[in-house]
Amino acid sequence: MVIRFKKGKNQWKHKPDTLTCIRDDGSVTWTYLHREFAIQDLAHYVVETTLGLENAFLGLIAKGYDISDFNQPKAERPFEIPEEALNTEVIVGLLQTDLLESLRGNADRCELLRDYGALLPVKIADAQLETMQQKLQALLQKWHDLQPGESMTLQFKI
Repeated sequence: MVIRFKKGKNQWKHKPDTLTCIRDDGSVTWTYLHREFAIQDLAHYVVETTLGLENAFLGLIAKGYDISDFNQPKAERPFEIPEEALNTEVIVGLLQTDLLESLRGNADRCELLRDYGALLPVKIADAQLETMQQKLQALLQKWHDLQPGESMTLQFKI
């Protein structure tokens, strides 16, 4: 699957960032990204590719689910969100928080994923954690460097 993050030309004039996923069969799903929401989906990419997760957000998109399906109330959603996807949300949140604390200069408070990782059903080795932190920092820098209207393309394989 090809994942394209496009930086909006003006967040305040209804030209926001977008996320487009083009599946291997050519079908497409996309969404507007709320301001500064690209970090969430980039973190998903990093976590899912590093840990080889197949039933989390991007893996489910690759299998044919639409991005809009995830925004539906549980009773209206056309599928049950798998446990792996729920666990991934926790990992993504901890990774994001660690990164943001690190960027704020709070290195002593950016070990949440390492501290709480042992409590998660998904086991994360120290090498995987370091890889995820480095990948996310690199992707965020690349995203930050894009000019309005430019895009960044990633490959996702399950």
